[in-house]
Amino acid sequence: MTLLLLALKSLLVAAVTLGLLRLTRTRSAAERSTIAHLGLFALVALPLASLALPTLNLPLPAPMARIAAIDPVGRAERSLAVRDREAPTPAASASSAAPTSTSVGTVSGAARYAFLLPTLVLLAITLAALLRLIGLRARAEVLVDPDWLSALARAQRRMGFKNGTALLWSDELGSPVSWGMMRPVILLNNAAVAAPEQAEAIIAHELAHVVHFDWAKLILARVATATFWFNPLAWVLAREAHQLREESADDAVLAANIAGVDYAELLIGVARHQCRGALLGAHGVAPSKSSLGRRVRRVLDQSPARGPSGRSWVAGFATGMLSMAVPLAAVTFVPGHSALATIQTVPAGPRPAAALSSGAVRRDSPASVVNAGSRPADLPAGLPPTAAPVAAVTGQDQASGKSDDGDEADNMRVLGIGADYQRAMAQAGFPNLSSDDLAEARAGGVSPEYARDMRATGMRLSLEEVIEARNMGLSAAYISAMRRFGIKGDLDDYQGMRVVGVTAEFVPKLRSRGNNTTDPDELTSLRAAGGNGDP
Repeated sequence: MTLLLLALKSLLVAAVTLGLLRLTRTRSAAERSTIAHLGLFALVALPLASLALPTLNLPLPAPMARIAAIDPVGRAERSLAVRDREAPTPAASASSAAPTSTSVGTVSGAARYAFLLPTLVLLAITLAALLRLIGLRARAEVLVDPDWLSALARAQRRMGFKNGTALLWSDELGSPVSWGMMRPVILLNNAAVAAPEQAEAIIAHELAHVVHFDWAKLILARVATATFWFNPLAWVLAREAHQLREESADDAVLAANIAGVDYAELLIGVARHQCRGALLGAHGVAPSKSSLGRRVRRVLDQSPARGPSGRSWVAGFATGMLSMAVPLAAVTFVPGHSALATIQTVPAGPRPAAALSSGAVRRDSPASVVNAGSRPADLPAGLPPTAAPVAAVTGQDQASGKSDDGDEADNMRVLGIGADYQRAMAQAGFPNLSSDDLAEARAGGVSPEYARDMRATGMRLSLEEVIEARNMGLSAAYISAMRRFGIKGDLDDYQGMRVVGVTAEFVPKLRSRGNNTTDPDELTSLRAAGGNGDP
């Protein structure tokens, strides 16, 4: 029950934060980034605050009682209650008393390990990424190019940053990255060093991350998603927070009088060399596949607010988050009259023979039931009315023979995935998908129609690639139109063309002028340089 309550609290915090981000979508990226990271901080503080704060007991609502009734630990304990009722002799019941207590403890311990294992794995991955950054810094060389050093000095003066920043270069990277707080590092790749005309934009972007303490915010997001790996809204919030950090850094570049078109072209160019492993523990100029379009459109748009996050804004939302998170962390639900059943565990011990041989449910058994209703019509003979709720909850699984397949069906129902969706996805070309695959596709907004249309483009796409295309905002109609012109590439190619405006109208116009290129990179560059849409 403790893990279930923690999950529900984390869902509420993440949902409220995402709702606030939606309500403030006209505000600047820096201000919205403040909201996102206060929400992540509230998530990380939930478990610690729950231990430190005094407990506030509230009645358990009926919907939560129903959810609790299907959790694996509770199901195991209720099964033990049924086994107690069916004990044939006092001797057999007495001999099973100790194993019953041990079985409950084993199931509870397994549930805790099942929760902690993904958390430890995710934290280990983050630690490995940080160790890689340490190795990169140790092997990198100091950059002494005067153009880059001048760009760094100008950016530091403009942002009022007086601490020293290490400017290094390495041939192990595909794009520039930055990390650190006390001794921040900006690490460039060979291609960037060879293009000093981009120094102002790259330095302004990376130094903005340093000034805004974005590395600490990144680590906060990693800890939040590792702790609440089971909460899809926590992952959505962490992804949105990362996007807002990048947009805030983009605003710093534009504030340095870098032309929006030039910077958009830089983003498209470095997107193909994103350093995935390094970006787990650092920030970089290169946008991810799913964020490229949004960042380019925002850079080229003149209307968005681009101001910094003021102190009053930070103080106001910090107070609001504390006002929500502190009482929520202290809340503990206790069974009320609306609950289906209350499970009370007590230490195992000797049991009176009379109670065991009569077939009655003992009050001191590992699972006793309160607030029981009248006997159901299908209750087996000899089972007392007080055991009706247990039979209603546990008898279903036993009567139907439900096992692992039944548990998977329960999970599918909880995720809102029906047999119709599974069948439609199979007809769309994705048969034999597991419940995890179906859940990932459903969460990514992939409908059977979208999956079928993407497969019909002629690209050999896996389910993961279809989900990625959906997150990018790519449509099957756009890809099909480009392929009819003979323009073939991967999802990155089509995304890059789409965000700069390579449309089904642009290509014929280009060809009418004698340019018949089908190379996605060349088309992207031509369209980005055209400005007004003409070749």
